[in-house]
Amino acid sequence: MKNFMPNSLSELYSDLANLTPASKVIGGGTDLVMHLNAGRVEPDALLYLENIEETRTIKMDGDTLVIGAGVTMNEMVNSELLKGKFQSIIDAAGDVGSEQIRNSGTIGGNIANASPAGDLIPIMFMMDAVLVIASSEGALKKVAIKDFIVGPGKTTLGHNEVIIAVRLAVPKSDKYISRFVKLGSRKKVTISRICVSMGLEIEDEVIKSASVYVGSISILPIKLEDAEKIMIGKKIDHELKMAVAKVLSDKIMEVTPEKFDRDYKVWASKGVIADVLECFQ
Repeated sequence: MKNFMPNSLSELYSDLANLTPASKVIGGGTDLVMHLNAGRVEPDALLYLENIEETRTIKMDGDTLVIGAGVTMNEMVNSELLKGKFQSIIDAAGDVGSEQIRNSGTIGGNIANASPAGDLIPIMFMMDAVLVIASSEGALKKVAIKDFIVGPGKTTLGHNEVIIAVRLAVPKSDKYISRFVKLGSRKKVTISRICVSMGLEIEDEVIKSASVYVGSISILPIKLEDAEKIMIGKKIDHELKMAVAKVLSDKIMEVTPEKFDRDYKVWASKGVIADVLECFQ
């Protein structure tokens, strides 16, 4: 098996040209290493991204936040740039797996896996993330995440392409905050059964704008447009929580097959909505 460890974008372009559909790219390796050890995959080559500077930083580019694809969960948890407007990313990253997984698991891997239960993916949909992708053609291209993920475990990424970074436009309002809450089968080391990403602009306790995406109830994150409409002009109180929860439970009944814990998720939706809205109080 061949191994490639490029130290620059130019070396990366060259190495990508040597990959085949059987090759694999390693960021943190939290999922791939398990599959390798179990013999479930037998790649002809591995490409390691850890030495590419562009994949390892969190920085501002004008009014855009850029997170390198190789940035780990714990690096995001500890980033000052993410606090406030991007607090939802901190919330989600801090609730991924164990401490060991958070030390190695990366945002690029979480997105490229395209799991319906991926914690960061509803946030990326909510924030209209744009992915920066390198290819063997020696160039970078930008792809909206909503065009990138096409189904469970399926993306438009070619075998000779790799995610380099994630670009997120910074919300203009100083009153905007985003939060994320996940419900799993147990605390911390768990796969999401419902997760809610919410971004609110609140002024004088009144919601001026709202964006809500829900993960783990369908093959792709679902935008709760009816909930967003209900929230505008309201204060966060018990009545609003129940109204938003009703929208979510109705949506679960509509899109979630019964065999995927639909009835449990309908029952649990009230608590999840209450928890995420309490984050704003």
